[in-house]
Amino acid sequence: MSPSIRDFFKNAFTVQVAGDTLSKEEEELLEKLAEGIVSRRLTAPAIAFLESVKPLNFLGSQAMLFFRPIAGAVFPTKVYDQIEKILEKRCGIERLLSAIERVEGVKNEKRD
Repeated sequence: MSPSIRDFFKNAFTVQVAGDTLSKEEEELLEKLAEGIVSRRLTAPAIAFLESVKPLNFLGSQAMLFFRPIAGAVFPTKVYDQIEKILEKRCGIERLLSAIERVEGVKNEKRD
């Protein structure tokens, strides 16, 4: 008994969320990145940019893969590869946004 066309395309357009978790090392990298953004007072532009490109996160990770030979001369390859892997996941940009907002909140509490 062969599968029908309906069975073949049943899960063709489903979005897999199972592998959408970040490791502890990736979370720490996002935290450092967020601290760097907040310390340079780029919170508002970074949030605006990240919100606007959130639907294109996978495309961004593929662009990073394309530019890897050039970027390898400027950035440490381990960090570059980790950021690329984070962007491949749907939750990557959202987690970075959360980290930026959390670091900014802590900074504002210290100021008050």
